[in-house]
Amino acid sequence: MFFKRIEMQGFKSFAEPVTIEFDRGITCVVGPNGSGKSNISDAIRWVLGEQSPKMLRGSRMDDVIFAGTASRKSRGMAEVTLVIDNSDNMLPIEYSEVAITRRMYRSGESEYAINGNSCRMKDIRELLMDTGIGVDGYSLIGQGKISEIISNKTESIREIFEETAGIVSYRSKKAEAERKLAAASDNMARVTDIISEIEGRIDGLREDSAKATEYLTLRDRHKQLEVNITVRNIDDIQEKATQTAQEAAQLESELKASYEERETRDKEARECRAKIQELEEQYRQADEELKENTERANRLTGEKNVSRERLAGME
Repeated sequence: MFFKRIEMQGFKSFAEPVTIEFDRGITCVVGPNGSGKSNISDAIRWVLGEQSPKMLRGSRMDDVIFAGTASRKSRGMAEVTLVIDNSDNMLPIEYSEVAITRRMYRSGESEYAINGNSCRMKDIRELLMDTGIGVDGYSLIGQGKISEIISNKTESIREIFEETAGIVSYRSKKAEAERKLAAASDNMARVTDIISEIEGRIDGLREDSAKATEYLTLRDRHKQLEVNITVRNIDDIQEKATQTAQEAAQLESELKASYEERETRDKEARECRAKIQELEEQYRQADEELKENTERANRLTGEKNVSRERLAGME
């Protein structure tokens, strides 16, 4: 695994797009002071995830964007792409060539990509972890880094050894697991508090539940009685309607029998007709009451079914 090339645009002194190829072996960049040699290493460090402006020899992170000169306008974005040869599959990704891109705007927004696919800076750090080429790896050694390594700071030496041994990813995963475990413990404590609070309310809820059950039982009994009364009233109306129809038929037969006596009993006939009309009106009213009561019975039956379903839901 080695760097194949780096592409820079709008980064520090590289206002225009610049591509630098790295061949196998040693690549040297030679130039006078102030020509921008260190900007190349800064670009590599920046695209690998450096977040400290001080490490990039600046005061703010947007200092990496080309600020402009007397003859050139400033740029609104800085972009660096580092192409890594992964033919030996050292990086845990199924590509023989990996392109890591970082882009930053003057508004402060940053974008990261691996092979053109948007990602997080965390994804880039995890991809390069234990390879030695991360921003904290031993492959990027700047001024003062050698003296820091050989100094008596055991912590710095330990970080170099851990990176070289390839255990940084395991330490990172361990720290992440410990963080999740602590969060789970906090959640368990909150759940325990909630359970304790609910247990203290169980007796009151049990009493309320018993009252609600009794209420539902009485309500259903009341509805059942109302339905029975309605059904009985409907039966009585139907019986009266039948009797009325029978009486009407009997009167009609009597009318036919007394037809021959119509002339002599015209008065009686008129009275009988009036009575028939009255009975027919009663029949019509009874029939309308029957229909209304039937509709009411159907409606009560529907309400009864709805109440049963609601009662089942409440139970």
